[in-house]
Formats: sequence, C-alpha cells, structure tokens
Amino acid sequence: MCTHRYDSCLRCVHDPYCGWDKQTKTCKPYQPGLLQDVTNSSRSVCESSVVNKRLTVTFGQSVHLSCFVKMPQVLKVYPVTWYHHSKEKGRYMVSFSRVEKYIATVEGGMVIVGASEEDGGRYDCQLAGALLCTFNLTVDAHRCSPPARSADYHRVYSDWCHEFQKYKSAMKSWEKKQAVSIA
Repeated sequence: MCTHRYDSCLRCVHDPYCGWDKQTKTCKPYQPGLLQDVTNSSRSVCESSVVNKRLTVTFGQSVHLSCFVKMPQVLKVYPVTWYHHSKEKGRYMVSFSRVEKYIATVEGGMVIVGASEEDGGRYDCQLAGALLCTFNLTVDAHRCSPPARSADYHRVYSDWCHEFQKYKSAMKSWEKKQAVSIA
C-alpha cells in the first residue's frame, strides 16, 4: 500500500500508516525504526534520505535540475525554493527574476542557462522548507578550451578542414541534384 502510494521520504513520513526506510529508500507500512513525522514537527527528518546527484556540464551548456519527474498535485500548494552554495558567494537563494540565467519549470525544477564556472557548486531544492534533493554541479571549462600546444592546434585545424571539405562536397552534390530536378 505505502510503496505504491509514495515515492519520496517527504511524502511518506506524513502518512500515519507509513514510514520511510532509509536503507532501501522506500515507503513501507509503519513499524518501529522507520522514519515518520505525522505532525510535521521536524523539517529535517528526511535529510539523511535526500538524493544527492552529481552533474558535470560543459561551459556554456544549459542544464535542467529537478527533484520530480512530475510533481504530485498535493505538493503543488507548497513553495519550492532553490539555493546555490558557491565558493565565492556562500549560500544564497536562486532568483528567477534573472531570466537570462535561471528559469523556473512548471514541475518545481530549474534550468541554468549557459553554465559558467560561477554556476558550479551545490544546489539544494526545498519544498516548504524541507530539503528535497541536492545537486553538485561541476562546470568543465577546459573541455572547450583552445588547444594548449602547437601540435594540438594543427590537429584540430586539420580535423576542421577535413569536415569543411566534406561539407563543401555535400553542398556541391546537393546543388547538382537541385539543378537536375529543376531542368
């Protein structure tokens, strides 16, 4: 009954007949030893069961962070808040008024547009003040950096020239087909 009804600790612990098993990360019929908070007196009861995801993105890439595939209707009445922990600024609440940088999704997630090194760090998602999930985001700024050695530059340039030649050849072939179909 509980296993099929609740998919997260936060939802499970409020049901008087269910409890959250930290080891199996599942909701089960209540028995002593399982996490439970029917009176909503402890916001941190589920923190030890929080999903902590690690993501590595390339500089300039946009990334979607979300705790839910689809937010359950009963939780949509509670506010979802995102916090960013960075080395430079410490912990601060993400402001969705900066639409060129952060976009809030309908399901309570967020999109970081054009990730830069400053966007790296930990992102916490809270639902009504309770920690729901955490993302550790690493921005790899070196994956798209220019070649460091002359030999690397020549290899990249040669690869680019080869791709460009393939493009020119494909374009000429397409133009010939277009000329034949018009005539």
